[in-house]
Amino acid sequence: MRRKLLLALFAMPFIANAQFTQNFDAGTTIPAGWTVLNGGDTNTWSIVDYTGGNITAYSGANTVSIGYSSTAHDDYLVTPAITVTAGVSDFLSFYARSRDPLYPETISVRISNTTPTAGAFTTTLAASVAPASGPNFYRYTYNLTSYVGQTIYIGFHSATTDKFYFDLDDISVGAIPACDAPSGVTVNSVLSNSANVSWTASPTAGATYQIEYGPTGFTQGTGTVITSSATSATIPNLTAATGYQFYVRSNCGTNGFSSWTAVKSFTTTCTPVSSFPYTQNFDTATIPSCWSNEAVTGGGTSTWAYVTANGNSSITPKSAPRMAEFRTTTAGNKAKLLLPPLNISALTTPQLRFSLANVNWFGDVDELRIYYKANPSDAWTQIGSSYTTENAAWLDVSIPLPNKSANYTIAFEGTSNWARGIDVDNVSVVDASSLAVNDVTRNNADVRVYPNPVKDVLNINSEKKLNSIEIFSLTGQLIKTIDKDARQVNVSDLSKGVYLLRVKSEGKDQSFKIVKD
Repeated sequence: MRRKLLLALFAMPFIANAQFTQNFDAGTTIPAGWTVLNGGDTNTWSIVDYTGGNITAYSGANTVSIGYSSTAHDDYLVTPAITVTAGVSDFLSFYARSRDPLYPETISVRISNTTPTAGAFTTTLAASVAPASGPNFYRYTYNLTSYVGQTIYIGFHSATTDKFYFDLDDISVGAIPACDAPSGVTVNSVLSNSANVSWTASPTAGATYQIEYGPTGFTQGTGTVITSSATSATIPNLTAATGYQFYVRSNCGTNGFSSWTAVKSFTTTCTPVSSFPYTQNFDTATIPSCWSNEAVTGGGTSTWAYVTANGNSSITPKSAPRMAEFRTTTAGNKAKLLLPPLNISALTTPQLRFSLANVNWFGDVDELRIYYKANPSDAWTQIGSSYTTENAAWLDVSIPLPNKSANYTIAFEGTSNWARGIDVDNVSVVDASSLAVNDVTRNNADVRVYPNPVKDVLNINSEKKLNSIEIFSLTGQLIKTIDKDARQVNVSDLSKGVYLLRVKSEGKDQSFKIVKD
């Protein structure tokens, strides 16, 4: 009897899957039934946990991912066996991400109808899965009806060299949906009372969309629902400085609704500062209220800190007890420190002022650049110059702010070069009416610049020794360098427009907005 039972067990066919969804959140190893074939370098498909990171999985905490190497991949992530059944398991969908726009990753999707071995994946379902690079996931869907009645394996194949990371999440096999969900949900811009979001259209023709939102942690079904016939919407009537979550689904009319997308999150900004001068001296060990950090692509995860001394204690706060500092032990790390949103629309001549120090270490100097956005959806634009040389003592900097608006954002971007840190203190935004465009331009009576507007010759009047004189475009491009001892500057060769004149003297770095007639 025992022998007959064993023979019967060996004679039974293997059991294949029908429907399944895998989000890789059950553990830190490849799930049971899935296979990894590592045919290239030592890096291969593995589970990545994003808990505490600055990017997230599409859903839950984990993805399955493959990382870069200087030698070629030849690696498959293989699903369990799938018996393709009409109306049950004839549809594949998954979410994919290529993390770095400078090193875009791609994969292919292949089919084996025999065994889960590399040589058996002879059919190509998708030759190039290439999501737009960045932190967002994109949904991919494929019809499997041509395989009905067969048992197949699906292989996600990577063959790239020296790129970055490719992530997969929520791989699903099921019935062809009557109403398919949108994908690529993105938060575009966030204000104090609203947020603009968008998504990639549902594959189902003619779909419209519903967005359900509420405070972070709200129970789905109890939130506020708005509709959109387009692939974007503005979520209105929000509270400043508050976390929110939202979901999106398709409405396919008589075919019903799709499933909801995975939850997305955002936090509204503070109400824009409208009382000036605005000042911040970084007097506590934590980030000031309504300030924020923003990661820079490829710049690592480090953020600004609030310290009592720089890396070798040669700089202490200009205003005790603390100062803001960006310093890491890895060259090339970058991070932006953002001021609160600012309503500078009513200021005559808005100006940013701050004090800067950046002490070298064996010739290496950490760097600072200043950026702005007139509107939250704009790209960052650099203003002023790049601070890439050493300031071993505090340097007072002033920069006029172009393109004033009611929702203005300014960012200090630090770049680490193994040095003693970029240190910033005494930040202020003021209405520097003395910098207005008129016959004479002043800045704290240290320097007089006239006439302004200017046609041919600009005069610089100062009792201090001048260390450098430069002219920049409003976006930070160096136009002209003038002899540091000059007290007259010939600008007749400049095109008509607005420029920044930067004058450095002892302990001062002052910028003036000048108009060339």
